[in-house]
Amino acid sequence: MVNLFLTSVMWKSLTIEMVEKVLTEIRVDNLYMIVNDREELPLFQRLGVCYLREDIVQGRFTDEQMNAAADTPLDDTVFAYMNPYVIEILNQQRRHEQGWAHRISNTWENHYQIYMRNLFFWNSMLEQKQITHVFFTRIPHEGYDAIIYHLCKMKDIPVLMAFASLIPNRDFALTDYMRTDEEIRAEYERLKVQYKDATADEIELEENTKEEFEKWVSLDPTKMKPTYMKGNKLKITFRARYGETNLIRVWRGILGKEYEKYGVGAKFLGASFMRIPKLLSVIAPTYQLWRYAKPYWKETKRVNAYYESVSGMPQPGEKYVYFALHYQPEATSNPLGGGAYTDQIFPLQILCRSIPDDVKVYVKAHPAQLSFFGGMSYYQDMLRLPNVRMIKMECSTYELIKNAVAVASLTGTACWECQFYGVPAILFGYSYKNASPLSYHVRTVQECRQAFADIAAHKKAVTLKELKLYTKAAHNLSYHIKDRDKVFPELIVKLVRGM
Repeated sequence: MVNLFLTSVMWKSLTIEMVEKVLTEIRVDNLYMIVNDREELPLFQRLGVCYLREDIVQGRFTDEQMNAAADTPLDDTVFAYMNPYVIEILNQQRRHEQGWAHRISNTWENHYQIYMRNLFFWNSMLEQKQITHVFFTRIPHEGYDAIIYHLCKMKDIPVLMAFASLIPNRDFALTDYMRTDEEIRAEYERLKVQYKDATADEIELEENTKEEFEKWVSLDPTKMKPTYMKGNKLKITFRARYGETNLIRVWRGILGKEYEKYGVGAKFLGASFMRIPKLLSVIAPTYQLWRYAKPYWKETKRVNAYYESVSGMPQPGEKYVYFALHYQPEATSNPLGGGAYTDQIFPLQILCRSIPDDVKVYVKAHPAQLSFFGGMSYYQDMLRLPNVRMIKMECSTYELIKNAVAVASLTGTACWECQFYGVPAILFGYSYKNASPLSYHVRTVQECRQAFADIAAHKKAVTLKELKLYTKAAHNLSYHIKDRDKVFPELIVKLVRGM
């Protein structure tokens, strides 16, 4: 019997065509899906039982779905297993607090109710529907999907998920997000044996991996800077979170190809005229969205102004560890930070207690960080820690990396880039980077102190060949995101057939 559960189906990732392809490849007795977009619900309902994401996010279930008389009750077995993950799940739920589409209240009572409803419902659903396999299009990081994931682990239900690889625009498949480095570690060791007599130049890289590696090796900040970090990240992130509040940009979006094709001219005006009704229909919703988002933009600017007021530039000759803050909320810090470490103050505390007295910790905020998950009190708590200096946003990340004793983060990109400068990386979370040549994975003060002792004694060094082999290992285990329409069905079929 195969009762398959797909936790996030939508046109942007796991499409109706992909699901239909899976059903032609394998026999599925019952199919269950969480649908992200309401408009697509009728499409997927033809294939199986559907749940709407916006309802689940709010812990909203119908009487038919949540039948307390027939469903499986929660008991100490479930609570004891789930207790270690409650903090990270509640923090994942917080990402929905200020969303325009289905925002939820920020009260403790509301988060508790959403958590318990989802825990009760999905525990019972997995049992009653006898779910045999679960596929996640991304590492669970929205609260409800993390509940599903951990319950599957408790019940030994096979799961498979996809996530971003070390290489931009490439993803890899995994079964356990707290053991992300095991497979790449094994592949890296295999490649070291295979290429033991080869030079770095004799190791071939393919596709976009070759281009990315050449950027890293160049040590040129203009080339190394990822595409997703270009532009005004603060405004881009704000629009992504709260929606488009600028009527001119909304108009450009409505005009689409005509705007790009004609520019401002007679043909453009003609094309515009035909879309006036559509434009008029979005004026009121855009204004409402602007009124809703304006206070949050104002608060973000206020927090950023505070950050600038308490930050400074690096001091000449000063020894420091560069601590690169993550953008939050995001999967790279929750759940990949690991439990309470999703709050970056805790790994920062460990770092400050582990370094020599003559070493500072340079903390730099993420350029896309909004006031949501990054308020003034957050930075004030960091400034209370010994030897912490906040660094101005204008200071180049690559200059900070180049001159650092070490680079530290939960799972950040800086902890990979620094190795091309010969600078060690200290990672507190769970990441592909943990097994990389010049990295130290730490979770405790003792482990962190040992890492610094090793760094001071220069116990680890790295060669271009090692970095290239590790990059090749990441490539071998990954696929380009443009190939998802082919790979996702293959992964689901592989999951059902027993990997």
